[in-house]
Amino acid sequence: MDEMREKDVREDRFGGAGQSAQETAQKSAPAAAHAPAGAPKRRAKRWPLVVSVVAIVLVAAGAGFWVWHEQPSFCNAICHDPMDAYVEGYFNDATLMANAHEREDVSCLQCHEAKIDEQVTEALSWVRGDFATDETGHLTTQGVTADSKMCATEGCHNFDEVIAMTDNWGGEEGVNPHRSHQGIAIDCSNCHGGHTTSYMYCNACHDYETPDGWLNPSKGGRA
Repeated sequence: MDEMREKDVREDRFGGAGQSAQETAQKSAPAAAHAPAGAPKRRAKRWPLVVSVVAIVLVAAGAGFWVWHEQPSFCNAICHDPMDAYVEGYFNDATLMANAHEREDVSCLQCHEAKIDEQVTEALSWVRGDFATDETGHLTTQGVTADSKMCATEGCHNFDEVIAMTDNWGGEEGVNPHRSHQGIAIDCSNCHGGHTTSYMYCNACHDYETPDGWLNPSKGGRA
């Protein structure tokens, strides 16, 4: 009797364990059935980081281009013809006013204001080749002048001071080349050639002292 009782106890014990394992497997089966085979793990989205990096690169490139755009070397980086002559004179020709400005750390755009409409027009003219140059490589412009609105601006020349500095100019009583006695406006560029040789305009009528390197109309346009 005792042996039979022990046998029943062993069967119940092992049978219960087997039943428990079977129930666990049955409960796990539905969950496994609903999980897609080979489903990839969820990854953090990277596109915000990529967009941020691209935006930073574009902003940095734009800022760098704008700084370069304001340098004299930009002017002839692409437009060699006709800008080479102007940039060369600005850096290396001590007889030009442009070079005098360079020695004072005045850049091109401090005189030549960058206006979008003008730059677009200039770019289109360059692409079409719609411009002419003379034997020196300078543009054969007509009617382009530099007046007091360009030269006597804030941070540049003070025209009243310029007049005071040249009173009785050259030691001649009453002579002042910056005070016109003709009753007409005389532009700065009538005498001062920024990128070309300056011209003693007054000496078309007078015979005043001519600065070194300037052309003298009373001598047939010679220095």
